[in-house]
Order: sequence, then C-alpha cells, then structure tokens
Amino acid sequence: MPWQLQSNLRGPSAMRLGRLRTPLSSSSNNVWSPVFSVSIEAQACLSFQAWLYFTAAAPGTGLVVSLSGPTGGAAVIVTMLTGESATNLRTLSATSYDTPLIGTGSGGSNLTLLSQVSGTVENGLSGGTLELRFRSEVNGSAVNLARGSWWQVLQH
Repeated sequence: MPWQLQSNLRGPSAMRLGRLRTPLSSSSNNVWSPVFSVSIEAQACLSFQAWLYFTAAAPGTGLVVSLSGPTGGAAVIVTMLTGESATNLRTLSATSYDTPLIGTGSGGSNLTLLSQVSGTVENGLSGGTLELRFRSEVNGSAVNLARGSWWQVLQH
C-alpha cells in the first residue's frame, strides 16, 4: 500500500493515521482499486474517516467508493460527502459492504475536489480485512486520488 502510517502519535493506541504518499488512479468503472485496508478482529468495532482529494479526467466523471469487509458484519454504516463541482455537494450512504457510493461529476482535471468518507463497523464472528476501495464512474475516464489524502481508524 502506498500509505505512510504514523506511529509516533500521542493518545489512544487504538488510533491509526495514514497519508497517501503517491497519487492513485483508476480508469475503470467495474474494477475496484484499494485506497486503504486494515485488519479487523472478530466482534471488533472500528470507526474510520478518510479525506480523499481527487480530480477526474472530465467534468462528467465522478468518484465512486465502496467498503468491503469480512462476511457477517453485525452493523455497517458508511457515508460519503463528495464534491461534484466547485459549487455542488452530494451525500450518499450505505448500510452494507460492497455498496457503491457514486459521485456523478467532478470539476475535471483543473479542479481538486474533496470527498469525505466515514463509517462505523461492528464486526461479526469472522475476522478479516476492512478495505476502502475506489473506481471511476465512467469507464476509460480517469479518477485520481491526490498525494496528501489521509485516513484515520479508531478501534473501540
């Protein structure tokens, strides 16, 4: 993963922060690319937040995100507040894994927009990996996550 994890933090040891050191790009509207992942134990509870700075190849191309995780999650909530232009925002939410949250526009390559993705997971009986993924809304039109995007995860 191209994330730089911070280990010299003060405060709860259950909190982890990460920062994107190199840009990520996806031009596919059906293949997911990982943004970040973290291990989650059986019956653990995690909250997360990601600030994804992005551009797209064309104004009509939006950012799409999805959360995947171990089977049998007891409760999953994920929301995305995303820019779709310099003046428009969209709020989306899901209550299960693998539900695409689809932003339907962007400012094109000359405008960096912010997508705030957050959520809480109460895991079931199976441990595994929790992963935030992204893709393009439009096949063949790139969505780019900028260096400096960041995330935090807190285990309760």
